Amino acid sequence: MSDLVTVGVAAQTAALVIASLLLAYPLVAYGRYVAHTGGLALLTAALVATTASHVAFSVFEFGVVSAALDLAGALSLAAATWTFARPFVRFDDAGRVADVSDDLGASAPDEPTGGFERAEE
Repeated sequence: MSDLVTVGVAAQTAALVIASLLLAYPLVAYGRYVAHTGGLALLTAALVATTASHVAFSVFEFGVVSAALDLAGALSLAAATWTFARPFVRFDDAGRVADVSDDLGASAPDEPTGGFERAEE
């Protein structure tokens, strides 16, 4: 049974390392061509921190280091989520999240506001 657990941990570690590299490579090699570079960099940091946490706990048995890396990964993931969600969150004058349920029915304007309609002007 111990050999099966070792194989499983090795497979998880390999999958995490490969996923981290596959996510980090486009940011490093083609960073200026990648959309939402800041959000993807934070997502990459979260995945790299999770990978390092897994390696620290399963290979080196560093529990405190693993917990610190888990915290760093969680904070990076929260920051990445906020980076992607920020354009869609509206605040009212008091600084609270605005209720946009009334805006759902009025999302389509009566007349087009942009596009090729006024291309001749």
